[in-house]
Amino acid sequence: MTLLDQETAKKEQPKGKKIVLFLLILSVVLLIVIISAMIVLYGNRTVPLTLSVDGSDITIESDLLATDENGENYISIQKISNSIGYDYLTGEYKQYSEDPTNSKGYLQNENQIIQFEADNNKIYKTTPNSNLDYEEYELSNNIIKLNNLLYISLEDVNVGLGITYSYSQKDNKILFNTVENLTQEYKTSLPTQTNNQLIEISEEYNNEKALSYDMLVVSNESQKWGVVNSSFSTIIGNRYTSLEFIESAGVFIVSDDNKYGVISKEPNQRPIIDLNYEEVSVINNSPIFYQVKLFGKYGIMNAEGKVIINNEYDSMGYTSESTTEQSVLTIKEYGNNKENLIVVCKNGKYGLVNLDNGNSIGDCILDKIYAKTENGKNNYYIQLQEQEFSLDSYIESVNTTTINIGQ
Repeated sequence: MTLLDQETAKKEQPKGKKIVLFLLILSVVLLIVIISAMIVLYGNRTVPLTLSVDGSDITIESDLLATDENGENYISIQKISNSIGYDYLTGEYKQYSEDPTNSKGYLQNENQIIQFEADNNKIYKTTPNSNLDYEEYELSNNIIKLNNLLYISLEDVNVGLGITYSYSQKDNKILFNTVENLTQEYKTSLPTQTNNQLIEISEEYNNEKALSYDMLVVSNESQKWGVVNSSFSTIIGNRYTSLEFIESAGVFIVSDDNKYGVISKEPNQRPIIDLNYEEVSVINNSPIFYQVKLFGKYGIMNAEGKVIINNEYDSMGYTSESTTEQSVLTIKEYGNNKENLIVVCKNGKYGLVNLDNGNSIGDCILDKIYAKTENGKNNYYIQLQEQEFSLDSYIESVNTTTINIGQ
């Protein structure tokens, strides 16, 4: 190669390198443009809405979901009922109706009945064969009715349907979980999540319902029960031998050393009812009243733990064994003054006490206090010395301090 050829080659090398570098930069730019376009296309793509219950996708029918004029999202109670473990029936519980235009409907399973009504934000719960009145709950939004279907706001399903709700924006997916399913999920992860400090989650139905309020009833190795949230942060320490969630009151009935009381679900609060009693139970739901037993005698406290009726009675309520007479525990909004009454028993005889102020209505001298359904309405009667009188006439005679058995 001549000296001239060498000089020419030296000049061509930088030119070739520049071409390669240019092509490399162009490739990178094109790659960036392609990736950016893909990102834009992916970001703009429409992901179809899906819905799952307990991890299983369900078909979204055309009338399963609805939106009101304020943009609030609703779901059909009837359409979702089977997927969350309920049967849906039209009408009012124990007042059956097959009319599809009925504004009322209810859910029912072996554990619970939930009553709904269109254009109303109050719902009512009870349990099969319960002797107590309905538990009343207030929703954030009214139940609405569209095309003969009742709808509940997604915001209210934890209270209204007893399930948890979340939404995945990434997947455009509605996620429902029943408390029964959550119990099993937490059951397997509880020991590892808490370093074996907590070993068991309660499978009692009342305690499972606490899961829809982000509370888990759990025990430690000493079989002491407490409450944590879904992040396993302590709400109530593990110090109780038993613990039962009372959804209607938002409290827990607890025991230790065979003494019972009531505590708030809010941490670091004094007991609503001190652990001094042999038994504690809810005896009235709206408003809340507790029956407490001390030294073998029963009394009544209100929702704030104030004594309404002293512990002096052998039992509360009258239990009828007749097919024509109904048992009576409480009588709601009785008379012109809308008084709430409770049947009390002492020495085998019955009487009445006003739950609002604790005042007795006469003494415990009655043989029976019962109800009869007449013309679709409950009417109340008493029996005294084998004679039947209306409750109205008995109370009137007590108020006038004269009881004429012959009338």
